[in-house]
Amino acid sequence: MIPCRRNITGFTLLELLIVIAVICILVGAILPNDNPNVLDELRSAAQIVSTELAYGRSLAMANNDNYKFTFDTTQNRFTLQHSGSNTSLNQLPVTSFRSPSDTPTQHVVDLDEFPHMGPTVQITAVTVAGTNQRISDLEFNPLGATTRTAGTTVWLTSGSGSNTLYITITVDPVIGLSQIGNYSVTGPP
Repeated sequence: MIPCRRNITGFTLLELLIVIAVICILVGAILPNDNPNVLDELRSAAQIVSTELAYGRSLAMANNDNYKFTFDTTQNRFTLQHSGSNTSLNQLPVTSFRSPSDTPTQHVVDLDEFPHMGPTVQITAVTVAGTNQRISDLEFNPLGATTRTAGTTVWLTSGSGSNTLYITITVDPVIGLSQIGNYSVTGPP
């Protein structure tokens, strides 16, 4: 009896390795990069700062009194506190975003404590919008407008050397809403 030869079909080890290598290359090209760059860090920090400014504005409107942000560029932080005449509002509401180190009358936002995987973001300057006049505060009144008649621009920066980029958050003086600007290689005036 003659043994029957079967045709064995399948893939060789080399063919399997080539297919796996091609799949790995395709997955690597498709998956987003989980290492944020300067642009991602700046945009994220600007959104957080803008949200904090909106929170202070909403407190002013809800409580019918003034609330003030004080910016400290050397410490890379800003502080929110009640600045109006009703002293019963000096104690800020407790929120889940308050830091354990905050006092009952102050909410401190420290940009150095922001979670980040890339370069850190710095508050470079706070200016009267469209000028080179440096200021250190921004106050909202009960109508949600700012107490300054001109707009306020908060300048954030990240990166170093030729990779330094800036982004602005400009607060409209009439309606008190903030708008995040575009990236720029040019810093504050």
